[in-house]
Amino acid sequence: MTRSAQIAWWTQKFDSVRDQIVAAQVRRCRFDEDIVRARSTATPPTGSERAHEIIRGQSITGRRDEERSRRLPASSGGGGGGMVARREARSSSGIGSAGGAGSGAGAAIGRARQLAAGYQPAVVKVVSYAHGVARATATGQYVLREDVPLETHDGRVLADKQAVGDEIKAWSSAFALRAESQDVAALRMTLAGVRDTPEGRAIYGQAISAAFESHRHAYRLDATVAGELEARLVVAMAGLAKERLRVREHVADGEGLPRKQLDRSSQARITQRIAASTGLAPEALAISLSATGHGRDGAAYRLAKLIEAGPVSDDRGRTIANVVEARNAAREWGPSLRSQSARDTMHLIVSAKAGTDVEALRRAARSFLQDKFADHKFMFGVHTDKEAQGHIHAHAVIAVKNESGQKIHPSRETLREWRRAYAEHAQAEGLKIVATSARERASSQSYGPRDKAMVDAADRPQPSREARDRAYAADPVNSRMIDNARQRIATARTNPIRLAVSVPDRKVVNESVTAWRVVAGEQPRNEFAKEMFERLTMAQAVGNILGAIEKRVTHLTREKPDMAVTSQQMAKDLLVMNEAVSRTSDLLDGAAKQQFREASSRYLETLANRIDLQRASERGAQKMTRAEVAAIAGPNADRLIERANATRLSEGREAAAAARFADRAIGAERREEAAVRFDPTSQREIRTERAVVANAETSAAREAREAKAATEAARSLAQHPGERLSPALAQTDALARLRQEQEQIIREIEASESAEPQSQKGQHNSAGRGPRG
Repeated sequence: MTRSAQIAWWTQKFDSVRDQIVAAQVRRCRFDEDIVRARSTATPPTGSERAHEIIRGQSITGRRDEERSRRLPASSGGGGGGMVARREARSSSGIGSAGGAGSGAGAAIGRARQLAAGYQPAVVKVVSYAHGVARATATGQYVLREDVPLETHDGRVLADKQAVGDEIKAWSSAFALRAESQDVAALRMTLAGVRDTPEGRAIYGQAISAAFESHRHAYRLDATVAGELEARLVVAMAGLAKERLRVREHVADGEGLPRKQLDRSSQARITQRIAASTGLAPEALAISLSATGHGRDGAAYRLAKLIEAGPVSDDRGRTIANVVEARNAAREWGPSLRSQSARDTMHLIVSAKAGTDVEALRRAARSFLQDKFADHKFMFGVHTDKEAQGHIHAHAVIAVKNESGQKIHPSRETLREWRRAYAEHAQAEGLKIVATSARERASSQSYGPRDKAMVDAADRPQPSREARDRAYAADPVNSRMIDNARQRIATARTNPIRLAVSVPDRKVVNESVTAWRVVAGEQPRNEFAKEMFERLTMAQAVGNILGAIEKRVTHLTREKPDMAVTSQQMAKDLLVMNEAVSRTSDLLDGAAKQQFREASSRYLETLANRIDLQRASERGAQKMTRAEVAAIAGPNADRLIERANATRLSEGREAAAAARFADRAIGAERREEAAVRFDPTSQREIRTERAVVANAETSAAREAREAKAATEAARSLAQHPGERLSPALAQTDALARLRQEQEQIIREIEASESAEPQSQKGQHNSAGRGPRG
């Protein structure tokens, strides 16, 4: 493709997307005219949200809790009409398959017709798993709350906690005995010939950082009697993405007992990274594994053993010197361990909107469980205690292993199949429920019951367990999980348009746009159909723009030598892309606008970096000075500085809040002690208050350190954009991401200094420039 053809292609692509947006606006005006004419003869549906609120990503639930908006008209409650009602509903409305199963245009149109007719999306969620009799019994007794009797797989009724406990004991003979995951490893690493000198310690630090860059780790350097160094480490087996170090058992010649060691693949990755980072020969490296551990407790134990011989440093430059710091570090590592325990029971929820017929839901849940878990033992009960908040639901506790010994391992496809089956059984009972996905509705991801429970425990502790809930909220690790849960709930309340960023997302949205175009044409007076068509059209248009930008930037930044592009040509493309992003941003609002800007800015900044590097290369630059690196990193640093300042302000607010909480906790502890009561209950409350104070003070100190690190990171970026942030400043996930992004920018700049591509030499010669000096 010639250069002019490439520009023409891009212009045509942009014009096509812009025409789609304009066409959608024209169709909307036509629909508005139809509605105005229809209002003279018919009353429009009640409860519909305004289209501009949906398009602008403000709220599809009126800025109310998503659960509170789950309401059904009285006519859609269902009443056990069975298969007759199901067939009548399908024949009268022209709606597709009962469960909305299948893919393609026909199935998508069927699901759209059902949603337009008032059907609610099928909701099936896996809440948790339990291992062992005690945990499984606790889950079953939780489902029994509010005096709701449970029904078993064979039709028996469990009316009290004792009956639930006896049932779980009867299941326990099939519970798993498999080993837990190995989540942390204690390692010993030596680099042959590296002496105990400042330079030698720097080499070890560089080697450890390279080998375990994406893994949480802590280490200590010891000197041997020969004057050389060796490292003792505790390393999390799980890294970023799907990377995980593996352990295998090896029996050496002449040894009867197996010995654990890293497998060949893990050993090879570590060796390759150290060799590339330090230049040492692979033969100089030796790594041995002494022990492994499971979960946070295993990490805490291994870290405590590591510090017995002296303080250690972690991957973020912090010192761990005592058992308390080791325990806090292990809790911080927890989410990244990706620990897995044996699973004996699964806690599943199916739910429906408030107003749904309770008995019909009970029958639907029973038939769904008997269909999909026919060979599994289970118990279930229907709860209506959340009806005032917008929904009712059925809880089920299911034995993971079936009668044949096979286990449940639900994937995304499994959950889709469960939603389809649940919708089919619900429709058989006369309920208006259809299996659909958030992508089909351009709906932002909702929050789960665990998120709501965490926020409720922090904000509205139960009177019977107030001290325990306060201690939970004061825990430094839990506070971050609670903040993330609040963010997910806030997103669900506003429900901004979900942008079709990936190729699979765009495929689903394209099918949905086609489907809703058909339904909106069939039902011009249906405001919900019109709103969904507009919402999905916007998601499609924005997704196409992001896809076109991604494709073009990838092409320009991965040029082959025979397809050279000058910096001037790249700059023209960047200008066109910036204009497209600016015009599209004007059509969005709220979280959708922010999501689009963040997604597009990553591509545009990559191209801007490459343009600067290309210009330097075209000027004949052989080596970039620090000032030149800073000049190129500067525009990127502006964005990083903005994010660092936002992190600094956020960490400052968290530090102030933690300090206030610590003051309140100390005051509560003093009031409890002043009461001077000696009964066992009062003494337990005093011990709980002291634990709250200890956690609150730890949290306040930690938040203060993190706020200081965020301030220093913002200052460092502002003063020296081309210099790497110190690892010691990466004390939060946000700061760690900032440092990784800056590292990527600087590595890209430095990589361009090694050699000039052959294509650029051709450009210099063709442009009449002389050879480089």
